[in-house]
Amino acid sequence: MSTETTQATVAKRDPLPDGAFLGALVCQGDGDPVAAFGVCADPAVAHAARVARANADPGSGRRLFPVEAGQARYIGLSLEDADWHLILLHRADPQATLFDFLGTVPFADAILDHFLNDPYQAITVVDHAGLVRYISPVHEKFLSLAPGAGIGRAAAEVIPNSRLPQVVSSGKAEIGQLQQLNHTTRVVNRIPIRQHGEVVGAIGQVMFKGPDELLRLHKELVTLRSEVARYQREVEGLRERQSNMGLIGESAPMQRLRREIQTVARLDVPVLILGESGTGKELVARAIHGTGHDDPAAERPLVSLNLAALPATLIESELFGHAPGAFTGSKRQGQAGKLEQAAGGTVFLDEVADIPMEMQVKLLRVLEDHMVERLGSGRARKVDFRLVSATNRDIPELIDAGRFRLDLYYRLSGVVLRIPALRQRREDIPALLQHFVEAFCTRNGMPAPRIEHDVARYLAGQPWPGNVRQLRQRVEEALVFCDGRALKVADFARGDAARGTVVAQDMPEAPAFGTPLSGAPVSDGAAFGMPPTDAGGGMSGLAYAAVLDAIARHGGNKKRAAAQLQISRSHLYKILERGGR
Repeated sequence: MSTETTQATVAKRDPLPDGAFLGALVCQGDGDPVAAFGVCADPAVAHAARVARANADPGSGRRLFPVEAGQARYIGLSLEDADWHLILLHRADPQATLFDFLGTVPFADAILDHFLNDPYQAITVVDHAGLVRYISPVHEKFLSLAPGAGIGRAAAEVIPNSRLPQVVSSGKAEIGQLQQLNHTTRVVNRIPIRQHGEVVGAIGQVMFKGPDELLRLHKELVTLRSEVARYQREVEGLRERQSNMGLIGESAPMQRLRREIQTVARLDVPVLILGESGTGKELVARAIHGTGHDDPAAERPLVSLNLAALPATLIESELFGHAPGAFTGSKRQGQAGKLEQAAGGTVFLDEVADIPMEMQVKLLRVLEDHMVERLGSGRARKVDFRLVSATNRDIPELIDAGRFRLDLYYRLSGVVLRIPALRQRREDIPALLQHFVEAFCTRNGMPAPRIEHDVARYLAGQPWPGNVRQLRQRVEEALVFCDGRALKVADFARGDAARGTVVAQDMPEAPAFGTPLSGAPVSDGAAFGMPPTDAGGGMSGLAYAAVLDAIARHGGNKKRAAAQLQISRSHLYKILERGGR
């Protein structure tokens, strides 16, 4: 077939599809055309291609250059030897970025070669199916691949732990990631490539040399993120303590306790905190310390000492300190006691009723004149401190038994604050539950699950001999074993089974809500659409359960709970005060 016939036949064909060469021009070594295909069959395009090739740097053997024929723009590729040269034309990108780059940078091909053969940064290209289309030579060498051995294979088969298929699927870039390759940490960028608005592949860039600085910066960033998270937790804790003294709950007993703390905190008077184990006596002591002055509490020490946790032989040295060499095993330089360490601030003596009788006399003397003398020292020093003490023991009973001094009790109990047991403020359980869930999840960096409304109702029906401390333990234990999406009553079953108790799955449902009679006193039962009963009936317990359920449904908001039950808020409080009686 003659050259003219070939040209005419090819010229009649449809343009080549996107992604393929649009035309080809074959020329002899002197530049005369021999054959033309595709768009090069147009004499104007062929002439423009020959001129552009002639203006390109001769002798390079393989050149990329821009071709402009009228309004059409192409990217030209020249392959040549001494006798022949071939010009292939490809469509220029719509933004003409590559066209302009080739036309304005004489050494554009050298730059492209640098990116493809850079010894410091390897490149891998995959298509939309995650198959490898190109691996730069330095990457092939690192992966112990023969040249071209990875082409056409799945990326995961060629590169361990490759995420290029995931980037193609998601269309989201992954920049500055660390990847373990052959027991070596490398910095990797994975970038999706789009054509006509669709992801057609992805490029992976691996830094082979010089990543030490980036690794150092990455480690510093991880450290900074960890510190920021820690500071956020501390700020949340500080905000909580400042906003609510750290005391959770809006029940009448807790509101009264907060008012009493506000009153006594600014007065120079010793405070004795009474309450069952687990009610939060140290939390109250911290609230008194933090509320007592206008200056930041962090500038004033709060020193705590649990007297029940120390043997009698160590209590004296812990309280008053000791001079150098005061006893066998003492520090050579001596040590200040808790009272000295609390100078200008607050000393909190927990379980003060457990202090031995012989130490009660010495403590009484210090509380009278605030003169502290270290063990083994003959010199006393004046120490100014605020005393807050606490106990879960019955001190009057200990006084009657001769185990606690009456005069020390008077010194300790300038003001007595009583912390209500959890069973006395069950309406606070929904708020406590929410608080413990959020605190646990924040501390462990996990999303907080949804709390099903019957959880608070179930918890409110438990006896809680360990009070708030026990409630917190039970909630955190249930969170460990819940599915992460919702906290359910069943999540407490594991702890109940371990303790030999039964989860109250069949607790009676709250009664249906009705409309109370206007203008007349409403009994507990009538308020909930039930017939009135005598004093010996069980409707009070049902009304109490319904109130707790409503409070739980509304996250502890009693106003909304009362509105749902169609009773007044004052009547709701009366039901709570009576409990299930």
